[in-house]
Amino acid sequence: MPQKTRFEGVNFDDIPVVEMNPDIVNLCRGFKCKRPEFQSYIGGNLIKTESESILSKCFIVQYDGHLAGYVTLLADKLVVKDPILLNEGVARSTFPAIKIGWLAADRRVKGMGQKLIKWAMEYVASNVSDKIGARFLTVDALYDADVEPHYDMSVYYSRYGFEYVNEEEPVPADGFRSMYFDLLPLIIGLRDLHVSH
Repeated sequence: MPQKTRFEGVNFDDIPVVEMNPDIVNLCRGFKCKRPEFQSYIGGNLIKTESESILSKCFIVQYDGHLAGYVTLLADKLVVKDPILLNEGVARSTFPAIKIGWLAADRRVKGMGQKLIKWAMEYVASNVSDKIGARFLTVDALYDADVEPHYDMSVYYSRYGFEYVNEEEPVPADGFRSMYFDLLPLIIGLRDLHVSH
């Protein structure tokens, strides 16, 4: 009889995303994702240092003590070339935002990246935006031309409605494409849902 993999048969729909306790030991033991730097980040001291210094917050999904995925959120600003809210009477081109810093899922968990992105959108829209006045979610989507096929996370984020800050930007030398998501429709939808209950 073949041995079951760590997450085989687990339904993650009802397993919550929770704030990471930076004192957890061996959090990433057995965590397998496509990019080694994402394993190093969660497994090393950097995440603990950032968390304790209140530079970012890390949220995780675990099953039976094993990490299935994580996302970090931090303060950011969205800077666009042309004002994007002129139709609302806002002529500025710099906006407060919340950034998805790191997002990684164990490759054995189908749909974990989607769960974390959707959770981040809803969390920021319902718990952060109204409190600090940040309606945009940003991400620097990793692009790595040194691997085959090219690793381009901007395609992944665009599936969820993220737009390029600069569509004409060639693939940047630093390997990241800046993207943003306007949370206003989600914020309004959550408000309407709350009012109707």
